[in-house]
Amino acid sequence: MTNENYLKIKSIKKFPIFMGAVNKSFKVEKQDMNFQIDQNSGKIRIYPRVSLKKLYKHNHGEGTTGLTWQLHHRIFFNYCKKYIRGNILEIGAGSNSIIKYISDFSKINKFVSIGKNISLTRKNKKIICMDKFIKLEKLNEKFDLIIHSHFFEHTFNPNKFLKSIKLKLSQDGLHIFSMPNMKQMVKKGLANAVSFEHPYYYDQDLVKSYLESNYFKIKNKKNFGKSHSVMYQTTITKNKKNFIYNKYNENKKLFNNLFNKWERDVKKINFFLKKKEKVYLFGAHIFSQLIIYLNLNKGINGILDNDKLKQNKYLCGTNYKIFPPLKLKGQGKVYVYLRAGQYDVEIKKQIKNINNKVVFI
Repeated sequence: MTNENYLKIKSIKKFPIFMGAVNKSFKVEKQDMNFQIDQNSGKIRIYPRVSLKKLYKHNHGEGTTGLTWQLHHRIFFNYCKKYIRGNILEIGAGSNSIIKYISDFSKINKFVSIGKNISLTRKNKKIICMDKFIKLEKLNEKFDLIIHSHFFEHTFNPNKFLKSIKLKLSQDGLHIFSMPNMKQMVKKGLANAVSFEHPYYYDQDLVKSYLESNYFKIKNKKNFGKSHSVMYQTTITKNKKNFIYNKYNENKKLFNNLFNKWERDVKKINFFLKKKEKVYLFGAHIFSQLIIYLNLNKGINGILDNDKLKQNKYLCGTNYKIFPPLKLKGQGKVYVYLRAGQYDVEIKKQIKNINNKVVFI
């Protein structure tokens, strides 16, 4: 892709590259996070991109905490279960590998899992783990099932990635994956839909266009939650379709609404800060970073997060400490900013059980 047809529609200056919890001594790297729209097709991207080496130098642990993620991983496994046989390739699963759900390996010849932080609860000679990402073309065999979950949206070149999947998939094999339901996320004002780590905005029409223009057809598709994920079962087809996507007006309006929601949220929080109220932001991730970097006034009391590995550290790019939600116990009236989409229900229930005087912004 070139810059010729892209127009900048939003820029968040000097935004932290790493979206997670750090120690005080952590050296923070920043870059302008520019949202651009292709004036011909309406595709949205973050540009310039951050190098992969910088972007994934540190692990922020997303997708490992909470009941919603646990349910997603179980449902995704069930979505794949019928087809788990022969040679299997899993890409980018890490600690969320479906291997831990497999009890019977009798129909499996080989299970190759590529990704960092792979943790196995059981050992089996059929399992081959690769903790470094390699070009799929370098793998010798073809696979009957290729799976990945919340990986596709991280790729910098979707066409190249799909071509490599097709190359390594057997003719009758299945390519099954799950990815964020970005359109619904953007409609809800969620900051984690498109970012340095998710450099492109994918609605379901764009995903379909990429698949069909790379010789894949969608066999089945299902939603997980109203705004969490979309799961796809795809197969190879002989018929390649032309890439067609034209949503300039729709996507420009969608993202302008997103940016306006963020600005309104900042104004709401600033209103309570000016009144010297106690205010916390929930989520030691981009949810909170973005609000802070959109001219939030100083004075919030800190960040709340359920991940024990993040607690007592600091939100990257800020001086705000991360606390467990139990920090709210006995504090009386406290305001909590929460924009975590599908996770909001379970988080609100948890916090209300700790302090029923909490007011959500």
